[in-house]
Amino acid sequence: MSARFSVKRIPRADVRGIRNGDVLGGTAMDAYWYRIIDRATGVYVGNKHHDETLANHECEKLNTRT
Repeated sequence: MSARFSVKRIPRADVRGIRNGDVLGGTAMDAYWYRIIDRATGVYVGNKHHDETLANHECEKLNTRT
């Protein structure tokens, strides 16, 4: 039986509001979130994780419960 939950790497998009003439600092090109996805429904579960190992740990906990 395959695992129901898996970790997906998603590019992070920061939305910012600026005024005319304001200068923004750059953002990292390789900034990603790690999300847990329910493969049966396609719905994301839980919060966004900065660390892939933490996301994998949470995913393993969810898979052991199902």
